[in-house]
Amino acid sequence: MGKEVILKVEHINKNFGETVALKDINFSITKGSIHSLVGKNGAGKSTIVNIIAGVYKQTNGKVTFEGNDIGNLSFKERQDRGIELVTQHASVVLDMDVAENIFLGLWPRSKFKLVDRKAMHENAQKVLDEFGLKVDPYELVRRLTPVEQRKLNIIRALFSGGKLIILDEPTTSLSIDDRNNLFRFVKKHAENGVTFILISHYLEEILQVSDAITVLRDGSAYDGNVGEGVGYDRQMELAKIIAGEDVELTFRDEDKVVNEEVAVECEGISAKFLDQADLKIHRGEIVGFVGFSGSGARELCLALYGLMEKKSGKVKILGEDVDIKNPTDALKYKICLVPNDRHAEGIVPIMSVEENIGLSCLKTRLKGKFGLLDNSKEVELADDYVKQLAIKTQSIYAASGSLSGGNQQKVVLAKVLAVNPTLLILDEPTIGIDIKSREEIMGLIKDLTNEGMSVIYLTNDFDELLRIVDRVVIFNEGKIVGDMKNENLSPDKIVNIRDRRAV
Repeated sequence: MGKEVILKVEHINKNFGETVALKDINFSITKGSIHSLVGKNGAGKSTIVNIIAGVYKQTNGKVTFEGNDIGNLSFKERQDRGIELVTQHASVVLDMDVAENIFLGLWPRSKFKLVDRKAMHENAQKVLDEFGLKVDPYELVRRLTPVEQRKLNIIRALFSGGKLIILDEPTTSLSIDDRNNLFRFVKKHAENGVTFILISHYLEEILQVSDAITVLRDGSAYDGNVGEGVGYDRQMELAKIIAGEDVELTFRDEDKVVNEEVAVECEGISAKFLDQADLKIHRGEIVGFVGFSGSGARELCLALYGLMEKKSGKVKILGEDVDIKNPTDALKYKICLVPNDRHAEGIVPIMSVEENIGLSCLKTRLKGKFGLLDNSKEVELADDYVKQLAIKTQSIYAASGSLSGGNQQKVVLAKVLAVNPTLLILDEPTIGIDIKSREEIMGLIKDLTNEGMSVIYLTNDFDELLRIVDRVVIFNEGKIVGDMKNENLSPDKIVNIRDRRAV
């Protein structure tokens, strides 16, 4: 006898006006399982989970939960039945404490109808103990780590009677340790009968934690269970189903010879969370940065780009001493940054693709007569990069915010590449984008370094890191604690070196 089916999706179709978002979607989810939904941006993942949660109503088809048709139930009514949607960014109230968040909307009352704070915090401690989160119920949520905030989000869903919990990109921006920590937590509760739907772009973690996989592609559903296999073979097989075509993973050239010329040299750089960093980056070299938040890795990147004040130290670009106090200075010396939050810092969503690509060189290559913008040059620049980076857009005049995540990231890349950078700093460059776009971006970066551009590659995805970088620099407690060629390195070895205390 098979496992109990808790959710069944049958012949679901969804239209938004004339746009067909979902076409005859069918799949079942068993109780106590982790069922993953994967696919490119715009494939229909968010649409189907919003239908399951009751945010959208399907055009036709049927959703059955615990044997009952829930098609006419509202979002709140489905919550009451035990369906909880946990969004990508933890929906917690940062300026309330842990207990207040757990009991949000359900605060216990005293006989005077005031909030009984003592009872609330005592009960919250019992809930935290029951669900295995070791934090103080009086602690302000703002002070929790990102993984603790996401666990709190899940606990609130469990406390509310969650039976089916939908996790939408729960590991975005988390370190590999935090991801493993979160999934241990999820697996524990799955073993206790809670069912999870997981949406993620990280194929390695999908293959590690999933009991079953459904692929969404162009609004249709496909079986994503790729068998046992090993390593990259399984990833490539799943990537092929997601893309509907072969996807070749990008790897560094094993026989690559790094240019001896030094492109960037840091001497004794100190800044917030960074102490006396010495580092050389050669022409055409991709250097991977590894470190927890506050370890000095991201801080050195920000200092090089002029977004963090240096307390001391010198920076040389191609042998010349430079004084970088702000991003304008950095751009002058052809140092560019792709930030980890493309929505907040990478693009201006309401501006067109053309306008976004031209932003970094308005005062240089796009400057026309009388200091005004040369619009014809801007159009030519945008056309060139749309073709070179295969940016999928209706036109260069389309709003950047209307593009898929992968194509938005390509616009961010085009904007900085228009400067012809000597040093390109990439902070989580493939976060939240689909497998095909990820490999296209990594392949482009690899090709550009072969032409002499140097790259700092900062990511918590060690699998991705080791496929592309020539060298790994590891930070801990503000110091560089490891600097080694990418030869016979593994994620475990990187973690072991990183977790040693700096001396």
